[in-house]
Amino acid sequence: MAAAIQLATTLPSRLQSRVWQGDQLAHAGARAVSSGHPALDALLPGAGWPAGSLTELLVEHGGIGEMRLLAPALKVLTAQSGRHALLVAPPWQPYACALHAWGIALDRVVWVRAGDGDAPWVAEQALKQDGIGAVLVWLPKARADAVRRLQVVAQDSQALAFLIRPPAARGQSSPAPLRMVCTPVPPPADGTVSRRRWMQHTALSVDIFKRRGPPLAQPLNVMLPLQDAVLPDPAASSDERPPSGTNHAVDRRHLAAVAAGGREAASAAFDVADVVAGLAGTRVPV
Repeated sequence: MAAAIQLATTLPSRLQSRVWQGDQLAHAGARAVSSGHPALDALLPGAGWPAGSLTELLVEHGGIGEMRLLAPALKVLTAQSGRHALLVAPPWQPYACALHAWGIALDRVVWVRAGDGDAPWVAEQALKQDGIGAVLVWLPKARADAVRRLQVVAQDSQALAFLIRPPAARGQSSPAPLRMVCTPVPPPADGTVSRRRWMQHTALSVDIFKRRGPPLAQPLNVMLPLQDAVLPDPAASSDERPPSGTNHAVDRRHLAAVAAGGREAASAAFDVADVVAGLAGTRVPV
């Protein structure tokens, strides 16, 4: 073992970056995109989201904050690099106001509706195309062979590849080099703080349980405040009265506030500009 370690230290610099020792973080070189969260970058091999490999995000429910976690990288890829981001089979309808508030170029976002059987194929084909910056695919019941194919295709791609599925998959083997469990962390209860300010303290617990490096000592809490675009307008009038004959009312303007507890703009009725609906590529008018 000592001889192997000594050999690694004597290799030329161009080869040393390709050697990974288990007690050190692996290098991803230029094929990594900063997550936009410095504390998280410090824990990721290559100091960012790795291109050319599959990354797994395990979440209990889609919309708990995984998009806010990935938003800084998607902003760089779409608005600055001019590349496309594909959202394949998300369990919610993309919310254009939130995407725009995060700085993501809407004309570079493609939303693909696909069933469980078609979604892996769509993601694979997207990863093979030029001009793709990131592919996010939600597969709640991903088969082992589908995950293997995604990793193989991702290795030959310059794009970021994210597989999003439930935490139950943690105990399953996976070829993905980077895997993590993401859990929402609600703000502390404080009756003296306004709801709008309270929502600015939402966070996501990121537990990286597989990476090319030493085990993580404890999960990292990443602060992911909700932008004004996804919060109710405080200037809006609240004197709406329910129709006669009913004894309750739902203030739909405040539905976005449930994002802190789980679903991020799940009920939003807003189409993403320049989206692709279905596998046939039908354009949805906006």
